[in-house]
Amino acid sequence: MQYLLTLPIMVLAFNDNHQAAVTIPAGTLIEVVGPVEDDDRFLLIGTADGEFHIFASDLASRAEPLATCGTVLARSDESPAPKHKNESAISRNRRAVA
Repeated sequence: MQYLLTLPIMVLAFNDNHQAAVTIPAGTLIEVVGPVEDDDRFLLIGTADGEFHIFASDLASRAEPLATCGTVLARSDESPAPKHKNESAISRNRRAVA
């Protein structure tokens, strides 16, 4: 699943058996690849710069999930939805004027 970072986040980078802390800036698009083996505190994420480990709790507090293809964001005209009080009052006024 993809997320957009709303705040900068510290991640762990791995290179040649060494760990390094790296900051990813707010506004970066990340993809959660999955959990890290042998440590349920971390998630493996991918960015344009590579793969990193992050704390799962940091993801919840510093990122917003992006909609996927199957998610419907707008209300369909075919789906019944309750009207707000102002909408129904406007409808009555329009009928009274007509």
